[in-house]
Amino acid sequence: MAKKKLVRRVPPSASPRMYGDGKPSRATQAAAGKLPAAPRAATGGTAVASIARSAASLAQEYGYVLGDLKRLGLIAGALFAVLVVLGIVIR
Repeated sequence: MAKKKLVRRVPPSASPRMYGDGKPSRATQAAAGKLPAAPRAATGGTAVASIARSAASLAQEYGYVLGDLKRLGLIAGALFAVLVVLGIVIR
């Protein structure tokens, strides 16, 4: 039986990559020059400020994740305990 040749399809570089919301990525827009440059402070501390700002915004946006992880852990532990009990009862 003959092998099929796999053809690798590469999207044209002229079309921007699309992500979940249907908008081009920020990196593609920045490379094309569509986004304004980030303002720079006179002291040069913009990198530290942007990291602190992004960490704070992430904490606000994903505050519910810790509660969800606790709930998942509790459910997983309960299911594991049920499996152990069923394993003992069935034998």
